[in-house]
Amino acid sequence: MKTTQTYYYNCSPEYIHSIESGIHDEVLGAVGQLPKRQTQSEINADLFWKLTTLGWSYDTLPSAAGANIHSKFNLQQIKQKNQRNLCLTSTTLDTRWHADYAKSINDELVQIEAQFGKVEAMFKDFCGFRIAYAERRLALGIEIVMCEPQSYFAHRKNAIGGMASFNIAKGTLNTIGLDCPIWLIGIYE
Repeated sequence: MKTTQTYYYNCSPEYIHSIESGIHDEVLGAVGQLPKRQTQSEINADLFWKLTTLGWSYDTLPSAAGANIHSKFNLQQIKQKNQRNLCLTSTTLDTRWHADYAKSINDELVQIEAQFGKVEAMFKDFCGFRIAYAERRLALGIEIVMCEPQSYFAHRKNAIGGMASFNIAKGTLNTIGLDCPIWLIGIYE
């Protein structure tokens, strides 16, 4: 089980439970079961299988989706159940932005962004959450990042410069003053 760190921005565990009592444990359980991987694309593929088999819709297939090693579902079954429109950031702007994952829970929209890339992409994630919240569509945005990418990817130090991390995400949220609820989850090695 992977160790995680969490931070609740404009929300709390109680707020998350008010959306649905099992969502907190479901997401932490999926993230906590991710195996140690060598590349970001492998982590994205594992997260894809973990979340989609729990009923989360997705925007795009990860490049390394490959064979399903996590559940009894196959890719065709996952594709048939997918409701990509839930991942849409805005229904009023022509942004064509999508969150990585989304689920409608008790008529409340929850979106997940897994950011194992550059800090700039994390800013876009936060902006997407803010837009969906302003449109009164989003109940909760969840951002998943590495806690210490330099440690996790120590074998690839040259390839991970400027990568989003838990402390940068937390500091950014406290600086830019968004009004939407965001649950930040950091993954340790």
